[in-house]
Amino acid sequence: MNKNLSIILITSALGLFWLAGCEQKSNAGLGPDKSNQQSLPAVSSVEQSSTQIIAYYFHRTFRCPTCRAIEANAAQVIEKNFAQELADERLMWMPLNLDDPGGEELEKEFDVSISTLVIAKMEGNNIEYKKLEKVWDLLGDSDKFSQYITEEINKYLQ
Repeated sequence: MNKNLSIILITSALGLFWLAGCEQKSNAGLGPDKSNQQSLPAVSSVEQSSTQIIAYYFHRTFRCPTCRAIEANAAQVIEKNFAQELADERLMWMPLNLDDPGGEELEKEFDVSISTLVIAKMEGNNIEYKKLEKVWDLLGDSDKFSQYITEEINKYLQ
């Protein structure tokens, strides 16, 4: 199976699981609680013609306070600055534990191994993404942190 198609199927499955009503929310209130994540559901078909922007926060099961703060602050920025895009499903916020089933493929596709914020644009079988590595340096400055994430997401929404 095409590598990009595999990633799209996994991401779509995760998205369907998330949108299907997992009522356990993270501290930020935007994603499922990963402390008791279940295996990914099967997906029979994926809409290949639509464009999807996803803000991933990849993490491991064990996380330090800084990793948790980055996730919470990124979720807050996204919820505040992109409420309409989230409601319209033009943008999805998706924290994912790389240690969960399916995480290994995503780890390889996005070249991540530690907590990382990634903005991805998926269009058909193509994936374009950027790792927002400056969040680590900007965490102590909430205005610059927010501006950085907002600008990078806006580039993908245009």
